[in-house]
Amino acid sequence: MTPNPNQFFDAVSKTERLSPAPRILGRAISLLKDPQSNIDDIAVLIKSDPALVADMIRGANSVMYGGTERVSSLERALQKIGFGESIRLLNLAVTRIFASRNLECYGMAADDFWAESLFSGLFLKGLATTTAAYDPEEAHTAGLLRFIGRLAIEQCLKDLGGGTHWDGITQLETWEIEQTGFSNAQASAALLRSWKFPENLIQALQWQNQPASAPSPSWLAEALNFSSAVLPQGLGLSFAVLASNYEVQTLPETDFVRQHAMTVERITKLVDVCRRDFIAIASKLYDFRKAT
Repeated sequence: MTPNPNQFFDAVSKTERLSPAPRILGRAISLLKDPQSNIDDIAVLIKSDPALVADMIRGANSVMYGGTERVSSLERALQKIGFGESIRLLNLAVTRIFASRNLECYGMAADDFWAESLFSGLFLKGLATTTAAYDPEEAHTAGLLRFIGRLAIEQCLKDLGGGTHWDGITQLETWEIEQTGFSNAQASAALLRSWKFPENLIQALQWQNQPASAPSPSWLAEALNFSSAVLPQGLGLSFAVLASNYEVQTLPETDFVRQHAMTVERITKLVDVCRRDFIAIASKLYDFRKAT
């Protein structure tokens, strides 16, 4: 039985209440655009979520940020790593929190959900950096959050009684729409809107599968769409640790590719950089040995 819109948005509402972490990230993004913002402003936001406080302190004490200097308070943790890295670590902490649940209807373990989200964030950040066409930190956030709508779809299917699972063959967006009437892209945009994220990020996630239909041109939407053409979806960690000789075989023939002079070799190198960054984060920040 396909849910009606009210049932679906009820699932979105339930998902929105699971954790305050994404809402905090939405507010933190605005701090990046305010030249008057400082570490104290970030600390005030993070303190509203004890889980985030603990994860930020743990992250600051990790090998990635020099584990020899131990800190025990949020303020010292943020001072240790600095303003820019605090926002980066907040991005990663929020992703780790929302992607800590198994997606049973998708047949995806939490570790794979997290891995795919993290790799997407790294790839979008790399695209923004190499093309110099967009703010890398905003691109990073968009990539990290692009699959968050799966949480609402999972909740919706469970509210309907469960028992429905992706077969791993049907195109993922097709399956989502067949089962709930909505895609991950639509659900992701609904969640970001409820969390008060900037409109450009909401629009990018909403139109990531059809960027040409967006109400206004969106580099982010085009970049997300491009990434889905060169990165497999639904494979999670197994993709992130592919052999180092992996090469992208073809690129889509789009204006985005032509405008930024994309080549197979260039994107293959970017994927390799993302893989190394993924392994560094997984092992040095989260001690996730499965990634090494």
